Amino acid sequence: MERKGPAVRRILRVGTTVALTVLLLAYAVPSADAARARPRGMRTVAGAAFDTCEAQPVDAMQAWRASPYKAVGIYVGGVNRGCANRGLTREWVRRVHAQGWEFLPIYVGAQASCSTSRKSVRIDPARSWDMGRADADDAVDRAAAVGFARGSAIYFDMEHYDNRNADCRRDVLNFVSAWSERVRARGYTAGYYSSLSSGIADLVRFAGTRAMPDAIWYARWDDRASTATDDIPDQLWRGRRVHQHHGNVQETYGGVTVNIDRNALDGPVGVL
Repeated sequence: MERKGPAVRRILRVGTTVALTVLLLAYAVPSADAARARPRGMRTVAGAAFDTCEAQPVDAMQAWRASPYKAVGIYVGGVNRGCANRGLTREWVRRVHAQGWEFLPIYVGAQASCSTSRKSVRIDPARSWDMGRADADDAVDRAAAVGFARGSAIYFDMEHYDNRNADCRRDVLNFVSAWSERVRARGYTAGYYSSLSSGIADLVRFAGTRAMPDAIWYARWDDRASTATDDIPDQLWRGRRVHQHHGNVQETYGGVTVNIDRNALDGPVGVL
């Protein structure tokens, strides 16, 4: 090999440093998909939110306007959804929105094969990408059916799983990547809910290696009503986060008691 002089060696070192810096920066963000410009039609809201399994009656939602909450999580569909939610209709959404509520649409589809939940439908390793796209299509169709327009956030609910299982972790990431791409292709904002110690930890760990959600909703019941955490770098999903900080609590407003999970919201919501 031809020997290089000192000046040439310095140039090569600088060039290598620049190349490595560019590479590291590329992997320091959650890829172009999650760090992209604001999705068309996306709306963000900051404040307190709650979620509960069944959509509450319109009168109950009116009574809860006395609460500190300004947004409600509602389960629009999914094969693993825990409640029938027969009260969740286009008319319900319209009337509750007229009361002043914002919405966090949630979809509970296929779960990790190593999930610690009891939800029965799991991701098939041979079909993880296809299943992610299929769930995305169904979620968008169901959200649209109750009145949510393009730009609306839809949060996929991936319950806690054993992310020490490398094969299971890979399948979840493939599924979520396909979900995110397909939701965006349909004109909606791709959201993703999971435990901070499993699903969200994996997104952070593998940020930049694949398509990512536009927004995240992480569960850590630490009673901290904030979307800031040392476990997610500030540059990842800033202004596009929800934090479920306490769960399974009863609260009463306007004489109506509801069992809820508490959330801090600084991120995308449904659009009507």
